[in-house]
Amino acid sequence: MEEGGLASRYRWVILLAAYISGMAGPLALFAIPPLFPILTGSLRISLAGINLAAMTSFGVGITVMAIPFAILSARIDWKAAGIACLGTITLGAVVTAGFPSLPWLALGRFIEGMGLGMAFTWPVSALSLWFPRGEMGRATGIWSTTLPLSGLLIFLLAPLLIAAAGWISVLWFSLSWAAVSLVLWAILAKEPATREGHPTWHDDGDHALCRSFTCPGDALLNREMWLVAVPWFSVNYYLLGLTSLAPAYLSEVQGFDPFTSSVLAILPVSMIIWMAPVTGLLSDRLHTRKGFILASMAGGLLLAPVLLGLQGGILQWAAFLSILGIVWGMSPSPVFSSPREIVGPAFAGPASGILNLMVGLAALSAPFITGILVPVIGWPGALSATAIPSFAGLLAVVALKKLR
Repeated sequence: MEEGGLASRYRWVILLAAYISGMAGPLALFAIPPLFPILTGSLRISLAGINLAAMTSFGVGITVMAIPFAILSARIDWKAAGIACLGTITLGAVVTAGFPSLPWLALGRFIEGMGLGMAFTWPVSALSLWFPRGEMGRATGIWSTTLPLSGLLIFLLAPLLIAAAGWISVLWFSLSWAAVSLVLWAILAKEPATREGHPTWHDDGDHALCRSFTCPGDALLNREMWLVAVPWFSVNYYLLGLTSLAPAYLSEVQGFDPFTSSVLAILPVSMIIWMAPVTGLLSDRLHTRKGFILASMAGGLLLAPVLLGLQGGILQWAAFLSILGIVWGMSPSPVFSSPREIVGPAFAGPASGILNLMVGLAALSAPFITGILVPVIGWPGALSATAIPSFAGLLAVVALKKLR
């Protein structure tokens, strides 16, 4: 390996390992929703009950673990943090797949959620150490597609797995991915080369920035990081609130068949898979992160009123949801690049725990609140209301000072 490490090709091995391992948590998250119709019959419980046991418990796990693990991750190295995260997801997947009953399902999903609550700190730390600042947008843009790609993968594989080996095979697939990821990360993750006793990121002009933060608490309480957290919550609230209820709206109100409704609902997520890397590359070349987050917030707000009157066939809905996915896809890369920009590589991992927390809060609140609003203001109003937090996100981005 070349001295200094940042120019080494091994940084792409680290990115590959972080990518494959980073899919373990999202795959666990998405493994249950395709099984909802089956589980209501086999476990003899309502859809609301399954949602509470499988999804709400998962969101609670993310929320309660995000900040504590962010603090802990600063006291252990990022490789160990990844092992702890993947080990927790694997344990939760064992409980979920091995004991298919409602109480064990709730426990297993809570443990898996705790694992996903750890999932941003160590990849962000690894990428911040291995990639120079001028490549962070590209690296985080690629890595940030782990969540949408996982959702798309489960959407495509679940029917095939169920037909071939029964519904439990979907859970065993999730467990197998987590276990393999744990082994892969333990083997491939390693520190970059050092120069004169200092990590290589000091060569990238970050030494002074890192020295300005003396402990993880400084990074976690940083005003700028919390300002970034607001638009990150906003885009996740928008996405989770809209996509979780869109299949029901498209089938029950718009009259599409269930398969078409599901395909349309997954379109925005599919757009993020290619848009996030493109945004990351452009943010590096244009030397701006803030501009893309601002565009994402503004674009989402401008598109929301369309939901109030959108009618028509598949093409109209496909076009709208595709454009919305492109707008959402502008946020992940600059958001995940921001910890390094704001607090420096030394505390980028702990600071990203704030971003974990926002995902947990969005997962807990968005589907629940949107579902409550449907009988109050109607389907179009409830779905368009998922964009309301983007007003706060827009103001927060404008208030950012340190993020370029």
